[in-house]
Amino acid sequence: LFRENSGSYMSHYSDMFKKGFLEVLRRRGRNRVKANVVYQEYIKDRHHIHMNSTQWTTLSSFIIYLSKKGMCEADQTEKGWFVKWKDTDPDRLARRQAAERMDKMKMTAEAVAEKQIEDQVKRAYELANEKGEAKSEGDKKELKRDEKRELAFGLASKKIEKPIVKVGGTALFDQAASSSGKKNKKRKKEVKKSAMELLMEEQEKEKKRKLEKLATPKEIRKENWLFKDLIVKILNRKVGNGAYYKKKARVLKIRNKFEGEVKLLESGAVLRIDQEHLETVIPGVGRPVLVVNGAYRGYEAKMVSLDDDPKADQPTVTVKIMAGDYKGKVVKGVELEDVCKLAG
Repeated sequence: LFRENSGSYMSHYSDMFKKGFLEVLRRRGRNRVKANVVYQEYIKDRHHIHMNSTQWTTLSSFIIYLSKKGMCEADQTEKGWFVKWKDTDPDRLARRQAAERMDKMKMTAEAVAEKQIEDQVKRAYELANEKGEAKSEGDKKELKRDEKRELAFGLASKKIEKPIVKVGGTALFDQAASSSGKKNKKRKKEVKKSAMELLMEEQEKEKKRKLEKLATPKEIRKENWLFKDLIVKILNRKVGNGAYYKKKARVLKIRNKFEGEVKLLESGAVLRIDQEHLETVIPGVGRPVLVVNGAYRGYEAKMVSLDDDPKADQPTVTVKIMAGDYKGKVVKGVELEDVCKLAG
């Protein structure tokens, strides 16, 4: 039966093998992992499809095929092939694109609103300046009129006093006019002050935006992520004949950057194991963590929340930096593999 329809059978088994391998890689999330580690985890399932039943003769040829088809990201190093999962789900990509479009629309609306505020501030500032100039010209004219009166009536001071005493209504009107003039001056000062305040607020916001950009450290991403005092999970079934599989341990020492000396939390046994066979542990909210990769690599932090953003391939976390130059800063969108539980 196989001889009669060998192409169909091989195509079917190749498709099943590919789906199973990609499913294991997907569970790894955005972790860049050795291809052989993913393969070893896949063949642990007793119902798996053997590679000799597929169209690929070696794991390297299979990885090259996945890379050319755009199903994963792959690169070859001295240690062998490394792969990273790439999201190709059309529904998830559609949701992500819709969310990005909404963000762009929101940013455009915010930009228009900011432009309108800037225009209003500019008009208010120009109006305040125009009123200030008109006020100064009016003061000069009034001063000239006063000088003329003093010259005209300087020899007859009594005649000047009589109309002020006799015509009480006129004096009252003059007094009311002077008080209204003072109120107008106050209003002008208030308009000018509010315009200046708006300008100062805009300048302060711009300064804060610039400081936030400068305050974000550069991206620091390295292959080695092990640090002392991390709480990690063992993924190797062969160590201790599987007795330590999925068990948690504390990192005591780092050797050769990629190897760690760990101590099992339950049994107290001490092992020396490569980081490829270890996994980060995500603690509960409020527990201490260490940022092991990314912009804040090496900073101690506290778990704030676990976030599931539809735009992201995988859930992310929000942490609060607890020590160092960025103490108190809340960092959002940190990838799960970039943080790990820290021993208390």
